[in-house]
Amino acid sequence: MTAAGPAPLRDTLDRARLPARAAFVGILLLATLSSFDFSPGGADVAARFARAMQPHVSASDAIDALRNLALFAGWGVVWMATCGPARTARQLLLAILTGAAISLAVEGAQLFSATRNASVIDVLTNTIGTAIGAVGFVLLVRLAAELRGRRSFIGIPALTMAGAYGFACFLEAAVPLFRQEEVFGVAGGPVARLRIVLGSFEWGSLLSWPIEDFFLFLPAGVFAVAALSEAGAGYPAAARRTAGFGFALALLAELLHGPNGQPIVAGAVLTHALAVAAGALVAARLLPAWSQALRGAARPRWVLRLLAVLIALWALRPWVPEFLPLSERLSADWWVPLAALGGRMEVFSVADVVGPFFLYFPLGALLAVWPWRRRGWMADLWPAVWLAFGTEALQLFVEGRFVDVTDPLIQLSGAVIGWTVIRRAGYRPYGESGG
Repeated sequence: MTAAGPAPLRDTLDRARLPARAAFVGILLLATLSSFDFSPGGADVAARFARAMQPHVSASDAIDALRNLALFAGWGVVWMATCGPARTARQLLLAILTGAAISLAVEGAQLFSATRNASVIDVLTNTIGTAIGAVGFVLLVRLAAELRGRRSFIGIPALTMAGAYGFACFLEAAVPLFRQEEVFGVAGGPVARLRIVLGSFEWGSLLSWPIEDFFLFLPAGVFAVAALSEAGAGYPAAARRTAGFGFALALLAELLHGPNGQPIVAGAVLTHALAVAAGALVAARLLPAWSQALRGAARPRWVLRLLAVLIALWALRPWVPEFLPLSERLSADWWVPLAALGGRMEVFSVADVVGPFFLYFPLGALLAVWPWRRRGWMADLWPAVWLAFGTEALQLFVEGRFVDVTDPLIQLSGAVIGWTVIRRAGYRPYGESGG
């Protein structure tokens, strides 16, 4: 990983280090120690310790492990994003050790709770999650640094857009927001669930098309062609490769419904694959002319507007207005981070955190080199702030949606990490995009 960079960036990281880490520790404690029923009896604590050291593994533990990986990956990312210019290996070790220490402290505290279950498996998954987040951040910074100075349409690698947006689409296809029903009779572990789901597959599902996904997945094909073009591929070849990989990933994502007990819908595979292929075709036809017609700040400004529209479309699904009393849109703890996800033992509770993070990642990355304003608090990232809180507020008027402060916090963290990755990789602002 590159050093922290010039004085302004180092100063920013120095100021953010303690508040960011303290805030994330607070979120970790809030998520892992909620509903804490203090029960300090010696015999009870001993029994819980014995159970923690020899845990019984069930299907729900796999989901809990995924939640732990996602949650503590955030700690690894925060540590590496705010660390100084010390040696990378040392900072990675510190990130992992602090993640393990926090996990041990949390699991130790849970021994004194009648409602929480301590487990050595949680310590392991939390530590692995920290390592994944820390190493992932370092790899992203190094990849961005290697691509600096090469051909770029908007000042940052188009791979940033293609990778983050494409992953968000893949996650939505694998764990869809509006297709969470389970196959009747599904039970057992992931393999048993997959067998039952495959047995229930019907070719008639070819006629079931999630049309709304078409418009959300199409830009993934556009960004992929742009990334391949920057890497030296011709537009026709880039379009063909994007369409091929798009179909393969759409099929894989739908097959992942099996271990989760959700139905496999052939029409969804076709919808997602055709959307990516259509986006690839559009990019191959229009990207050369677009890059010639727009110069300077006009090009990234156009992409920022496109990202804003796309993010709003994602946030305001299913795009059906509904007007209900405020009391029915706001839960009692809507203002508590992660409270809405605390009691949900399902894969969607993980996707609901990871997906929005990656949607905002390219927005923050682009604002790192084309900031909204050069001066003022949060000047770089104001569009992300407006989008995150604005679209969350608009969910008060969308059918089936509920307001939760967790969403904008996750989204803004994605933008901030995207910004940090690009700046740590050595990119510098070209000019303001808010003109």
